[in-house]
Order: sequence, then C-alpha cells, then structure tokens
Amino acid sequence: MADHYADGTFRWWHLSRPSPELIAALGDGWLPGSGRGLDVGCGLGVEAGFLASAGWQVAGIDLSETAARRAAAEHDDVVFVRADVRRLPFAPDCFDAAVDRGCFHYLRPDDRPRYSDELSRVLRPGGKYLLRASLRAAGVRNDIDEAVIAATFAGWTIQYMERAKVPSDTRMLEVIVARMSAPQHNPVRGSGFRSRRLHLN
Repeated sequence: MADHYADGTFRWWHLSRPSPELIAALGDGWLPGSGRGLDVGCGLGVEAGFLASAGWQVAGIDLSETAARRAAAEHDDVVFVRADVRRLPFAPDCFDAAVDRGCFHYLRPDDRPRYSDELSRVLRPGGKYLLRASLRAAGVRNDIDEAVIAATFAGWTIQYMERAKVPSDTRMLEVIVARMSAPQHNPVRGSGFRSRRLHLN
C-alpha cells in the first residue's frame, strides 16, 4: 500500500493551518475548551496540534508511518501513533471528542461499521465527533452522501450535517461536515482484538 506522505500525494488535501470548521466548533462552544481528543487520520498533525494548543490532551493516529513520525517531530505536546482506525489501540471511554478531516471517505463500505464501532468504544458516552467527509477520494466521486453517514452512525445523535467547501493548501474540497455525539450505550464496547492499549494521563 502506497504511503502518500512519503510520495508527496498528501499535498492535494493537506491544510497547513487549522480548518475553519474545527475553529468554529471550538469558537461556538460545541467543543469545550479542554478535554481528551483523538485526531483520526491525523496526517501531519495540524489539527491535533491546534487542539493541544487550545488546552486539550490529544492523540493522533494515522496509517502512514511517515505522517506519524513527521507529526511527532512538529508537535511534541501530542501523542502520535501509527494505527488502523478499525483497531484503535486505546482503552474504552478514554476520549471526550474525536475529529476526522480525511479518513472516513477512504474506507471501504464494509469497513465503515467497524470504524463507527471503534470510535463509539473509545469515546465516552455522548462524546463529540466532528467529521469532514470528502465527496471525492483520489479525485473520483465516491458514494459518500448524507444517507451513508446516517446509516454508518445509526444510534449516534447527529446534531448538524451540511455540504460545504473547505480548503486545502491547493484547492477547495467538496465535503459533508457533520457534528454528532456518540451513543450513550454501546453493546460492542470493550470487544475485539487489541494489540496494545495506550492510556492518556
């Protein structure tokens, strides 16, 4: 599998400053001023670093070893881990919020339920989740729409969902921005294989 942070492809979607939608979520109080946060598909750690600077304890995960290593070199106040979103190496209920700016739309349809289950497991009940799902993956229109998101996160509370154009450093990206809260109870919480668990202190 190609490492797009090693071959330079990441420049098409990378944003070298905090995203407007994350700034808005903090600015209007939807995300509180502190807590424990998870950046899913963190890339070079811009959003994770911004959350940390705002007072959060943050972990960032990415499947790219190059991305995780570069992010750790730039942001020493964040824990970065190479990890698979379908098998998060964290204990249950250990995060107050999660953000995803570039991961969900690359998942295969049959991987999406595991992704939502894993997020629900590591988020505390009612924890906040900010999703920015692109309508294109590798430049090609995918199947992502509001119905796909609603079906994937059935049982979650979707508080806001709207199509928008958000910036990268090189272009505007067509996305669906969604704010939601994790289920209050999750029957799969604590199940599944764990190679290791990371605890935020």
